[in-house]
Amino acid sequence: MSTGLPIAFCLSTVAIVTALIFEPNLINMLLFQFKDFTLESGKTLICIPLFIFMGFILHCSGIAKDLFDAVYLWAGGLRGGLGMGTILICAIMAAMIGVSSAATLSMGIIAVPAMLSRNYDKKIATGIVQAGGALGFLIPPSIMMIMYAFVAQESVGRLFAAGLVPGLMLASMYMIYIGIKAYAHPELAPALPPEERGSIKEKVVALKYLILPSIIIFGVLGCIFTGITSPTEAAALGAAGAIISAAIRRTLTFENFKESLMRTLSLSGFNAYIILGAIVFSSVYSGLGASNMIRESLTSMNVNPWVVVVMMQLSFFFLGMFLDDIAILFLCMPIYVPIIKTLGLDPVWFAVLYVMNMQMAYITPPYGLNLFYMKAVAPKEVTLSDIYRSIVPFLALQAIALGLLLAFPEIALWLPSLLFDYFQMMIHPDLLLSKLDVLIHYPSLYKVLINNPQMLFDAGNMTNILSNTQVTSILFNNSDFQKFLISSPEFVTMLLENDWLIQFPAMNEFLQQSQHFLDSHQQIKSLMQ
Repeated sequence: MSTGLPIAFCLSTVAIVTALIFEPNLINMLLFQFKDFTLESGKTLICIPLFIFMGFILHCSGIAKDLFDAVYLWAGGLRGGLGMGTILICAIMAAMIGVSSAATLSMGIIAVPAMLSRNYDKKIATGIVQAGGALGFLIPPSIMMIMYAFVAQESVGRLFAAGLVPGLMLASMYMIYIGIKAYAHPELAPALPPEERGSIKEKVVALKYLILPSIIIFGVLGCIFTGITSPTEAAALGAAGAIISAAIRRTLTFENFKESLMRTLSLSGFNAYIILGAIVFSSVYSGLGASNMIRESLTSMNVNPWVVVVMMQLSFFFLGMFLDDIAILFLCMPIYVPIIKTLGLDPVWFAVLYVMNMQMAYITPPYGLNLFYMKAVAPKEVTLSDIYRSIVPFLALQAIALGLLLAFPEIALWLPSLLFDYFQMMIHPDLLLSKLDVLIHYPSLYKVLINNPQMLFDAGNMTNILSNTQVTSILFNNSDFQKFLISSPEFVTMLLENDWLIQFPAMNEFLQQSQHFLDSHQQIKSLMQ
């Protein structure tokens, strides 16, 4: 890297030279690996250029300026209002774009001069935009989450849901900090003078700028979270929606369309080269046995799992100061994710921890890209020293948020569990029998079984239920479920046609406790003797 070569070429060159020296046969393995890489194996990555294109179309349509105008009217009357509003806009743009650079550059051009002209402190103004721009790592549709899903073979939808609450939590922490800072030191982030705050009519009219972004955000994420479409299909719908949105706003010019395509091609190609280089490096690294050695060493040590997790977080923070986030992903995750699973920890939760670290890396010297984006668009009076000092309090807030996620994993996990383990079962009952353990966390899902008797009274399905001790205990101790069973003719028919079900301990015990039912069905009573 000190030679100035792009990181993709550095990774692949080092890997290939090392393989030729120590294990030439690994070169053949690499050839076979890329030969087997098909559209099906890489379908998760297809949504990346679609989300990027969606983001750039919206970016070129000037939606950031309209959003800032709305926030200017509504929040300008508060101390720190423009700063808090800028964080809100960054969160909205993160949910529309998924690319950190777009929000940072847009707000750096629009929000920073506006805040400085209203006597905001330089460090406050630039720090807000850099920290807010990095929210695109956590808030879906996050490109980094898609990359993690590809490497770790996890659900993109679950990762998106896992990042949403921490992302909103972090945005709220930023806004609370700005509000407290502004009220403690009014000169750092003053309120707008009364004559600039706008009338009620102007404020109401400004809300129209939120309509199209809201439709796109809820449309794309709603399709993914409800399972109506795959992430790739949702990305395609989002891209189409962005084009329609730009057309409605009359900003869909040939130049904007061409610029969006070219920037999408450039960023997607940049990511693709890094992915290829990192795959080569990771494959050689694993082929030489280094991955297994590290994995076995860590898992064989009698060390508390939390010590291992903290060490991994420190490695992310250190590598983030020198390497690209995608390179870190492909270098570390083939080693770390199997260890996390071996330790019995949730890889979805670990993904949020990783993305939080990469968000910190984006505003951490010397490789923090948001620092350089800000310097490129900031007014001349803002020095690099101002930019570096501006991120200190926001880094501290990110560290606090990371600590909260480490201490309370449910912050990240409750929403994906709710969406994909509860609501998905309500929408698609047939999925419940393949994920019976969900009933342990959501006992109220017994209603799904009651509402689908043809599914419940299938002998094969009942066998699966009776084979799961915890699930059986929850169901057969539920009075509503008990009443439903003994009052259902289908239950009697199933037991008579499949009398071997009675031999299951849970079923046998339940029937023995239901003497009135047995007295009414002597055939079943005789089968138990």
